[in-house]
Amino acid sequence: MRALSGSVLAALCLAGVAAEDRMVGEHGQAVLGCVCKGGKGTHGYCGYHFHMGSQESKPWCRTKYSCGKSGLMGSWAHCDPKGVLRRRAKDGQLYTSHEFKDFYGKEGREQWTTAAPYTERRLASNQKAYTVLEFRDYYIDSRGEEGWITAWNDAKPEARQANDGKWWTWDEFVKFYDKKEAWKRWDEAKSSRSEL
Repeated sequence: MRALSGSVLAALCLAGVAAEDRMVGEHGQAVLGCVCKGGKGTHGYCGYHFHMGSQESKPWCRTKYSCGKSGLMGSWAHCDPKGVLRRRAKDGQLYTSHEFKDFYGKEGREQWTTAAPYTERRLASNQKAYTVLEFRDYYIDSRGEEGWITAWNDAKPEARQANDGKWWTWDEFVKFYDKKEAWKRWDEAKSSRSEL
């Protein structure tokens, strides 16, 4: 069998993009929006999933119940950008993988990977600091796909326990120390994640 040319493969991948959204829920009923698969599947969380056939400028996820658009790898839908993982770059600010890619170009993936220890976390109601993906998993069953994002937006940023015994956010570390020293002190500080 002859290999598919790049243009034919791209056309097949994009065929799902042009398809009409199929808005269905667990029992085939009409729904307002789709639910991301979450950690159970590849691309199950909302994000910028860069791979051949996908260079979306909007975040998306693989969805449950064949909801959304149909594609070669399964159903998918665009999702709320507020539910996307962010990491702290060298300038101390938080950015998505898409923003890392835009800023760093070819080095974007490497810079994104290097920033993994500085993934944004916020405090859930149990006072544990979760990444946006973990936060979704914690709240999704009780709050739903839109409700967990509201909880995320309302949540306080992660704080870490400094040498003085007090809990400080990243911005407070930067305010007290200079930015260079803040990185070191942040790494040394105790995290509420120690108990996870």
